[in-house]
Amino acid sequence: MYAELLKMVKNKNFYIGVACLLLLVIGAVVTGVKEYNEYVKLLQRIYHHNQNVLALTSPHFAWIGLGGYSFNVLSALYYFLFPLLLSIPLADSIYRDQSSGNLHYQLTRMGRGVYYRRKFLFAYISAFFLFLFPLLLGVVLVNLLTNHWDYSSFSHAYRQLMDGTLQLPDNSFEGEKKTLFSSLLAISPYWYIFVYYVIGGLFAGGYVCLGLAFSLVMKNRYLITLLPQIIYMVCWAVLTITNKLGWDPFNFLVPSQPVEGLSYHKIVIVFAFQFMMALGVFWYGVKKNEDIL
Repeated sequence: MYAELLKMVKNKNFYIGVACLLLLVIGAVVTGVKEYNEYVKLLQRIYHHNQNVLALTSPHFAWIGLGGYSFNVLSALYYFLFPLLLSIPLADSIYRDQSSGNLHYQLTRMGRGVYYRRKFLFAYISAFFLFLFPLLLGVVLVNLLTNHWDYSSFSHAYRQLMDGTLQLPDNSFEGEKKTLFSSLLAISPYWYIFVYYVIGGLFAGGYVCLGLAFSLVMKNRYLITLLPQIIYMVCWAVLTITNKLGWDPFNFLVPSQPVEGLSYHKIVIVFAFQFMMALGVFWYGVKKNEDIL
């Protein structure tokens, strides 16, 4: 694994992918915090007498994926482009070994089984953390820029909102009720966002491993890198056209829960299908390349 890590950090594509992810996060944070400050000033003028409204107006909505107080384009782009940006440094790993001639040396040194297992595990784990790190950095940046770290007042107000005991001037905040993981949000937004980011990381690993798997049956480096994004976008298009939005990863991975019809079992089923597809194609590709040593 250490050798794989060294190869990754020496690959210029690693810095391209990470830089794009970080730029999207930083841009989304700056935009989100600006919108939050403007929204708070507006609500303070209108509802200055109602502390419940102010408690529900929390800076954590500027965290990546939570939507903010208007549509945050850069936040949405992070969730739309992550399969491509993570595949740039990771999906063509085996292809690069083949092109450089290093594959024969690696197979001689450690054997086929060990080599391919390490490649798959390293790609999955690396994609998981590369997806997660910029998002967690975004949480820290929002908290620093707003000087807000304690979200217990929001959680207390949210629990009352869910119980129907929170006194509000109108029903404007009914849309804040979440279908999934609502109990975590009632404990702390930190738990809620962390669980969502981890789920996103698991799917990110699966998309990158799909690209890695297809690299064993394809010889076009650009197509290998683009394939996870193509699969992601085709699923989005097909499920949108067929009105199956709750099954679409682009919709259920976003913490703001932008569509109706979301459920836990849909996430589990899609994840299992994605992971088994990656494993199946990878196994087929390994068998297809048995003539190499």
